[in-house]
Amino acid sequence: SRYERALRQERRTILSATSYANSISSLNGTKWQATDVLVLGKSTNTLQLQPPLINNPITLEFDTNKITGSTGCNRYFGPYTITSEHSFNTSSFATTRKLCPLEGVMEQEQSYMSLMSNKHFLVEVVNATDSNSGVEELVLWDYIVVNNVSQSHERIRGVLLARFLPLSNSIDQSKNLQRSRTLQETTTRKKGGLFNSYQTSPLHQGYGTHYATIWVGTPPQRKSVIIDTGSHFTAFPCKGCLGCGEEHHTDKYFDQDASSTFRALTCKAKRDGPKECQGSSDCVGGKCILSQTYTEGSSWEAFQAVDKLFVGGKQLTSALDSRSSAYVADFVFGCQTKETGLFVTQLADGIMGMSAHPATLPQVLYDQGKIEHNMFSLCVRRELHVSKQGVEAGRLTFGGIDMRSDTSPMVYARNVAKSGWFTTFVKNIYIREKGGQSAKADGRHQVAQKVNVDLYQMNSGKGVIIDSGTTDTYLHKSIAEPFDEVWRKVTGVAYANVPLRMSKKDLLLLPTVLIQLTAYEDSPDPTSGGRNFDSVIGLAADLDPTSPQDVLLAIPATHYMEYSPSKGTYTPRIYFTESQGGVIGSNAMQGHNVLFDWENKRVGFAESSCEYQKDTTQSADNGAVYADCQLGAPRLTISCSDSADLSDCNNNRNANKAMKGVEVWTRIVQSPGLYQGLTCEQVSASENEASGGGKMDVQCDGKGICREIRDCVITCANAVALGSAGNEPAPGNHAGSCGGGTWSACDYTCSQTRINSVLMNDGKCHEEKALEFTRPCHVQACGRSDPCRVPFVVHAILKMRGVVASRWNKQAEELFADAFAAAVNGKRKSNELLFEPGDVNVLNASPWRASDDAMFGETAVTEEEDEDLGMQFVVEASIFNFNAELPQLEERKAVPLAATCRDSDLRPLADTALQVHKELGRENFAVSLVEAMKKEVNQQIGQGNHVSAFTYIFEDGANLAEKSKVVTSWTIKTDIKGTPFIGNARNFDGMFRFVLLIVLAGAISLYNALRKRRLRKEKTQDSKRNSSGVSRRKHVTRRNRRVNAALNANDDDLEDLISRNGNVDRQKLKHPGLDDASIGSLSTYLARTS
Repeated sequence: SRYERALRQERRTILSATSYANSISSLNGTKWQATDVLVLGKSTNTLQLQPPLINNPITLEFDTNKITGSTGCNRYFGPYTITSEHSFNTSSFATTRKLCPLEGVMEQEQSYMSLMSNKHFLVEVVNATDSNSGVEELVLWDYIVVNNVSQSHERIRGVLLARFLPLSNSIDQSKNLQRSRTLQETTTRKKGGLFNSYQTSPLHQGYGTHYATIWVGTPPQRKSVIIDTGSHFTAFPCKGCLGCGEEHHTDKYFDQDASSTFRALTCKAKRDGPKECQGSSDCVGGKCILSQTYTEGSSWEAFQAVDKLFVGGKQLTSALDSRSSAYVADFVFGCQTKETGLFVTQLADGIMGMSAHPATLPQVLYDQGKIEHNMFSLCVRRELHVSKQGVEAGRLTFGGIDMRSDTSPMVYARNVAKSGWFTTFVKNIYIREKGGQSAKADGRHQVAQKVNVDLYQMNSGKGVIIDSGTTDTYLHKSIAEPFDEVWRKVTGVAYANVPLRMSKKDLLLLPTVLIQLTAYEDSPDPTSGGRNFDSVIGLAADLDPTSPQDVLLAIPATHYMEYSPSKGTYTPRIYFTESQGGVIGSNAMQGHNVLFDWENKRVGFAESSCEYQKDTTQSADNGAVYADCQLGAPRLTISCSDSADLSDCNNNRNANKAMKGVEVWTRIVQSPGLYQGLTCEQVSASENEASGGGKMDVQCDGKGICREIRDCVITCANAVALGSAGNEPAPGNHAGSCGGGTWSACDYTCSQTRINSVLMNDGKCHEEKALEFTRPCHVQACGRSDPCRVPFVVHAILKMRGVVASRWNKQAEELFADAFAAAVNGKRKSNELLFEPGDVNVLNASPWRASDDAMFGETAVTEEEDEDLGMQFVVEASIFNFNAELPQLEERKAVPLAATCRDSDLRPLADTALQVHKELGRENFAVSLVEAMKKEVNQQIGQGNHVSAFTYIFEDGANLAEKSKVVTSWTIKTDIKGTPFIGNARNFDGMFRFVLLIVLAGAISLYNALRKRRLRKEKTQDSKRNSSGVSRRKHVTRRNRRVNAALNANDDDLEDLISRNGNVDRQKLKHPGLDDASIGSLSTYLARTS
């Protein structure tokens, strides 16, 4: 047409090689993906072509008279009208109504829909940017006819709207997409990291729950509190509490009068009066009164107060530990004045709510700058006895993830609630015959059978919450009948919550219950490095091929069967009684390191032994990290006699003449600390001031050492004496005799330094300058929270026979790390190394005993047989991105800018991680490791009377090395893509959906309230149990938990999840009730599984 000819004439300088589609009809059945779309640039405020979001592609599909595709969030569809062989018109498009909270996705959808609607399009199919590629590119132009009055003719004005590459079977889709993204790729910053800066503390066994020790007030008073992720409040008895069971608890009542920092919150009853009350407390008598009631009858009342509080160990030394005191927060809690029910008789003094609520301790620690990340983790195991002195049964970690005792990678489920409780979406439930402790079956003989779950009912109401304060697991009552049906099929008997007698061996043969949770959409891919889903413990994999990355939570019989030592019986503690949603309780959490990540809206699960391992080293980055920089002892680098001008000291007449000089002392950075803490310069200056030192200048180079420069005065006589004898090593001393000789922490410049020192005749430790070395490193402060620098970390667990734990020290650790790098790299050249020694971090080194390899109850080891076999190691190797574009590094004054990188630079590094796994999988890797350690042996070990931790394995290397092994390894991808957008800016469409959800949630809440009133008279099984009475269920009331629409999975989210997870029968099932038949001895089932 003349329009097309005119437009083509105008664009001749833009596109040289142009070929139109034969006709619009020839595009029928073709599919395309956008590489560029015209949008309004945020920085320039002008229209410009930009690529769509990498993880939210825009697609375009042509059908007869209809266009469909994806906006990167929703599907869109609408008619089009052919106006010529090469042009067509569109009208308005309809879309599905899914809400995508990830940053930029809804904006992309709105922009693209505006671009495509009500337009006149000219269609071209041209060669892509690389004219030799043979790849066709679809180009859409918007053209309009403009009347030119002055020249009395019409002209065409065209705007390039979008470019697309084909997604047809005849073209290599992946090649085209990768190529197109590479052409347009820009550098970006990424969010995530290792989250390995944290505070960790022990948990202790309570009556069906686990409790932590907190220290409150000034001076600190010890209190114990149940850790409860299902509630918001922290409360414990204070002096004057009536009948609050002091004789049953671990500690005496908190004495508020003995704390100089205690203050009760005040209020005035008048509406316009000042109030300090927080949450749902009421103003009564000038105090903020708080109360909570539980279904089983327990309750408490308290007034709100604020005081200094931190979590630590049970011993008094914990209150004096600088590491614990670094996490002191000004915290509001309930000072209990009355208790009833289980709160009176429980072992712990009180309770600490840890839900996703602003009043909880993790949020307060984050807000006050005590922890880097708004997250915490619980790792619990069950002990069969309790004591007021405390029986360790797990650990509590604030601000990060302590993976030192984990046996599988952390996998992530979506937290579907905006706030309130940590809520997951249960997609499937399976019963796996013949048991197994892990989510990964021990073999093909353990077959999982699927239970038919009504997704809508299972996840209705508040949803399925993760609640450490509820002893047992409670699921929706509609599951009872299908669960019992599969249980009967697997075991031959009915499922019932009645006590049973059985041996420990029989217990291990009971089925394992598996719960499938919807994956966090953009969770780090544990299969990085080319590994398939089946190899990753904790993923659904082949159980659900449509959602292989979903989380699979294993609840073995050793966890859901509660043992009564007094009766010698086991009772199943999975109940199907809930009218709405469910509760994954403490028994399901056992044996898992569970991460509650409010910052990234996810819940992580890793299988773990849950051993609490106190880090006694000062380097601290192996485990918990100091907020402030930690420095080693000073070593004299330049003495006063070396720096003073001694030219006037040539005769004895000037023997007493004072000469000015400087002393330079070198200190190793043992931990650079966190960016909200004191810098190394500040720590050095404060220590100097505290010791009464004089004027001093401090210079820290960011490579792991600090130089302290002090003015000094020395007489000629002393200078001559020191010059002749003082600078000689003391008898029997040599380099390294002052200790040290180990590498500094990896500092923020990605470098670390090692110095050696020797004790001289002057009684001071002098640095041997010739033995100072610096090397690159990519652990700890370098890349800790920067996925562009360290996009992948290989995590490995090894067991080495013959290594002596009692002789383990820092030198042995560094020898092991260097040998580990050498063994993995093998004979690779220096420019082909997978990683370097400075990239290795030994997270944990602990004794390996025979009992560690014995399965519970099956191959028990007696105390006499429980011998030391060697040591277990948890090691991480950083895969560094040398193409990362680093910010200018000057000095550490604030949080440094993150590096930028390209996705194309990261793909080869995933292959590097895969190569590391292949090396670790070599049959003779342990032998290679021992040989590498022998080569690395030098002055680090074996000097003087020092005996190496590796002596035995060196002497009998062949035998012990062959008995050593790599237990497992996995890759951690540090990038968290698609972090939910948090901000004030919302477009109209987003605001409309938000308001709609609030209205919808309000209607649901009203319906639920009316329904609860109707059901209130019904007797439910979850109100009381015929048991020892130690199981705790929290009763949700409007008074003690005000829940708005944001706390629950809104109906739009629920509909979306269900629509993506298959068809759902919304018909309510008749409440089946549990079969009265006892499981009995299970002799039939056990006979078949033995």
